[in-house]
Amino acid sequence: MARGQGGSSNTSHLRVVAPASTSSGIIGSGGKEKLFPCSFCGKAFSFPKQVEIHQRMHTGEKPFGCQLCAKRFSHQHQLKMHLKVHTGERPFACTHCGKRFSERSYLRIHQQTAHV
Repeated sequence: MARGQGGSSNTSHLRVVAPASTSSGIIGSGGKEKLFPCSFCGKAFSFPKQVEIHQRMHTGEKPFGCQLCAKRFSHQHQLKMHLKVHTGERPFACTHCGKRFSERSYLRIHQQTAHV
């Protein structure tokens, strides 16, 4: 039987399903029950630490501070990226022109705009 003429197709098993609810929480797409809701917006998380980190978006809390300047960040990885400003570290080099970048994403943008 040819494709599209009845029978089963490769996509017949795919369907959109709403998250399953339990009496105590929501089971997300990863299979983990999300028992820890944000007190600001209600978004639920699987672990309390995820809620704590998420709530910084609402509170504006920035617990990670640069020791070299007054800048503060809500996530540790943001501070790590920022520190490259002070060290001058630029580990990502363009293979076309040799220009160097502190982040891989900056290199990708450069390659997409400068070397099309």
